[in-house]
Amino acid sequence: MTKPRIFQIGVGALVLLITAIVSTSGQTAQSPLPPPTGYVNDYANVIDRATKQQLETTLANLDQQQKIQFSVVTVDTTGGREIFDYSLAVARGWGIGSKDAQKPSLLLLVAIKDHKYFTQVSRHLEGDLPDGLVGQIQRERLVPAFRSGDYGRGLTDTINEYITTVASKNGFSTDAIFPAGTKRPPEVKGGPGSSPAGVFGAVFLIFLVVIVGAIVVIIARIRGGRGGPRGGGGGWLTWLLVSLLLNSGRGSGSSGWSGGGFGGLGGGSSGGGFGGFGGGGDFGGGGAGGGW
Repeated sequence: MTKPRIFQIGVGALVLLITAIVSTSGQTAQSPLPPPTGYVNDYANVIDRATKQQLETTLANLDQQQKIQFSVVTVDTTGGREIFDYSLAVARGWGIGSKDAQKPSLLLLVAIKDHKYFTQVSRHLEGDLPDGLVGQIQRERLVPAFRSGDYGRGLTDTINEYITTVASKNGFSTDAIFPAGTKRPPEVKGGPGSSPAGVFGAVFLIFLVVIVGAIVVIIARIRGGRGGPRGGGGGWLTWLLVSLLLNSGRGSGSSGWSGGGFGGLGGGSSGGGFGGFGGGGDFGGGGAGGGW
């Protein structure tokens, strides 16, 4: 076997490896939970009926009127799995958010017996709910209520604060979203922060850019040294590597959602039935969590 042939096989194997990595990072995860039956899925049975109905109505109104999908999940335990990985798998596996359009979405998941919680924030909501603010809201709204055993109040206050924050940043009214009689806590003021997952994703993407760029340069120099594009092989290979790089940026990058306003809707609360999530699952690891 000639050296050029060995070189081509080696480069081909490397391309396949990069393809596998990119595909794995962008694909939908398998949810560890069964399909959802509503916006609120209380597998741990810790939310009283009235509170659950109020939350369900609020999240249905948010989805129907502003096309923003939030979900609340309680489980007894993650079975030894990290709460971050578990909640991310649920958010992606359920496809929370819109599949056809880049819309903001969120999952608040709590493992009662593990005393752990995590809020997964979709890429297009991170600009309005940065990691630091999400963590602060949970520490101020969720943790105190959970420590006193009032899980329904902790979840409701946290979700309501998320909605109020997003509404204030995008100029729409919450009057038709919150059911009558809903208590609205004062807004939590906080600054942006960075989650370990978000930092890792950015570092990985930079590393991938450097590696792919180096490969393209090396291939160009080798083929240039042999006296030009013999057979046109370098062109398609460079194009393939660049395409992989661009796709990886779309699949694993994290961006803030700057949405130029939703346009508030007036009127009363509708709270229609749950029709399933949109099949999006555009979550890149943004959000925050902790314990109580």
